Amino acid sequence: MTLLLHSWEFVRYDVTKNTSWYFVCIKDSSGRDTHVEFTKDIESDEVGRLIHEMLNKFRSEELPREKSLEKSLGLSQPVENGSAMAAAISSVRSAISQLRSMERSLPLCEYMSGKPPGFIDLYANINRGLFSTDRLPNDFAKAAYKAVHRGFKVIKCAPFDEVTHPNPRDINGVVKNGLSRLSAVRESVGADVEILVDCHGRFEESSSKIVAALVQPIGIGWFEEPLDPINYPERLACISKEIAIPLAGGESGYGEEFFDSLAQLGSVQTVMPDIKYCGGVQEAVRIANNAHDNGINFSPHCPSGPISLLASAHVCASLNKKVLLEHAIEEIDYRHELLSPHEIVRNGRIEMPTGIGLGASLSKTALKKYGEYFSF
Repeated sequence: MTLLLHSWEFVRYDVTKNTSWYFVCIKDSSGRDTHVEFTKDIESDEVGRLIHEMLNKFRSEELPREKSLEKSLGLSQPVENGSAMAAAISSVRSAISQLRSMERSLPLCEYMSGKPPGFIDLYANINRGLFSTDRLPNDFAKAAYKAVHRGFKVIKCAPFDEVTHPNPRDINGVVKNGLSRLSAVRESVGADVEILVDCHGRFEESSSKIVAALVQPIGIGWFEEPLDPINYPERLACISKEIAIPLAGGESGYGEEFFDSLAQLGSVQTVMPDIKYCGGVQEAVRIANNAHDNGINFSPHCPSGPISLLASAHVCASLNKKVLLEHAIEEIDYRHELLSPHEIVRNGRIEMPTGIGLGASLSKTALKKYGEYFSF
């Protein structure tokens, strides 16, 4: 069936002094509308501008298949990993998938070949909730304890965010505070809770190996992006061969080819595409299936707003293998209000709404209270 655009509008929520969430609401000519998040830190406005330009191109013609969008836009160069263009294309591709699922009166996950479940298991990212603290070991311990009290069995933190490049020779001294934070988390949650460590690419090849050995006795489920996998996939593969903790990463990567290369090199044991950057929801499903075929785990990156969490949950629901989805907790207390129907996260799971497409949309009541429209 022909899919034609009617209109679109942009929305922003300034959530905290560190976080703003950006969304585009796209309506087709049949009156169906859907929301996509395109947050990309300081590049969010540029991503929005690119989305606006892309949608303008299709104002009077049929939207292409999501996989054909790059060709329809006439792009002459490959889309660069981590770029604003990758984020914009990902957003439009997700919107096409979501509108197509609504056109067929199907939940998004069912449209993408899955069956809508009652819930998807989450792990708790406590990083963003810690921005408002002094990031002392006790702050980490309290945040981790609260996550476990809410029913999360796996938690993730970023204890080494003060480390800078180039790394000093005495890396042991620099990571001392981070190790204290991790030890406090372990003491707080006990031995049965899995702890994941996000390094945000702050280490070098040699220091990565040292730090991995230091955190191993604490009991770590994965060591995420000690180096940026876009720039250093071969070095990550070397690290992977020499440490005992599995590596994870790929949050800024775009497209199947990039993630397939990480699997082939052995750079990571878990790929972590973000639907906002990887090519959208259907591309994320393709990446997951390829990873599983190659014996690599899949866990979507999603320290994001409620629309991205829900869309990512649909990705997880579309797979034959059970996976864990990231959720940034305790950033704002009114988060659930932003969706209609409200987001429900209970006992470490997100409950999937019924209905076609995403099954939920941005609440107009909450938008008036917390958000604002903007334009290009």
